[in-house]
Amino acid sequence: MIKYIRILNQTYYLKRSYSTFEHSIPILDLTQSYQNLTKRKELAKQIDQICQTIGFFIVTGHQIDEQIQNEMMKISKEFFHLPLNIKKEIIGSKHYPYGYNGLNDENLSLGYENSSTILLSDVKESFSIGPEHEQTIRWPSKPLQMSSIWLNYYSQCQHLSEHLYKLFALALNLDEHWFDNKINQHRCALRSLFYPSLSSSLPQNQYRSSPHTDYGSFTILKQDSVSGLQAQNRLNGKWIDVPFIQNSFVINLGDLMSRWTNDHWISTPHRVIASSSSSSSSSSNQNPSRQSIAYFCQINPDEIVTCIPTCSSKDKPPKYPPIRSWDLIIQKYLASIQKNK
Repeated sequence: MIKYIRILNQTYYLKRSYSTFEHSIPILDLTQSYQNLTKRKELAKQIDQICQTIGFFIVTGHQIDEQIQNEMMKISKEFFHLPLNIKKEIIGSKHYPYGYNGLNDENLSLGYENSSTILLSDVKESFSIGPEHEQTIRWPSKPLQMSSIWLNYYSQCQHLSEHLYKLFALALNLDEHWFDNKINQHRCALRSLFYPSLSSSLPQNQYRSSPHTDYGSFTILKQDSVSGLQAQNRLNGKWIDVPFIQNSFVINLGDLMSRWTNDHWISTPHRVIASSSSSSSSSSNQNPSRQSIAYFCQINPDEIVTCIPTCSSKDKPPKYPPIRSWDLIIQKYLASIQKNK
């Protein structure tokens, strides 16, 4: 049975019920938005309210086949269980900000404007790629099917992102194709993240992924059933658990979109904590491994980001100077891996 909750005077029809806005993430079904403009406009009104307040929501009805998702999760886990020398065949740099990052290589809080240097490095591994149209993607020697599965998943996420851009445009009172010429040479990144199992609790100043905001327009995240992802409610500072919903994606706004909209929409801090497993009493499996796949939606790298026309007025002039989109992204990336010197 379809249930619903009311958030900020809007009704959201959900497949399961959650309590209140302060403790939950909205869930939106995209199915009807693919059918006609009227349905997209209806959903866009809800998205505008969500993006003004928490900037996080979960989507179902997204048209990405579940088998493609499962293949991506499976081969990513296979990669992270390979010997370290194979995983380190492709290492990121300023000129190639993709490839493998190992345990403690990254501290995402350093790229966050409210960062604290007292936080220890993140307890996770990752591997990422950029767009195929821009430069040759560098692949490790194993797993053998990694490139075909990753590129297929990348393509599916790109189609979903294009649909979401239409909804975002309508939510901002723009023509639904307003973003089209700003993403036709995009620099979207696909990143698989693996959080190894932990036999004991982490120190209080260490996270699986430290508090941060994402850098680009928005992120499409696939997560497994292991809990730990939390978003921060900016109204009261409390952390909200982001639930696992089968065959769904988590969508969250990034810093570029917040800046682009003159802070009409917000980029929400989030983190991954080491959450104890409720199904196991064994201390060796106190914190089971976690796998997620993030598709970071980045616009054309040379696009000059200035305030979107509908997001400023005489009473609310543009707050930020123009900036080249990739300059904004790379300065935060380099800060997170401490290679900006």
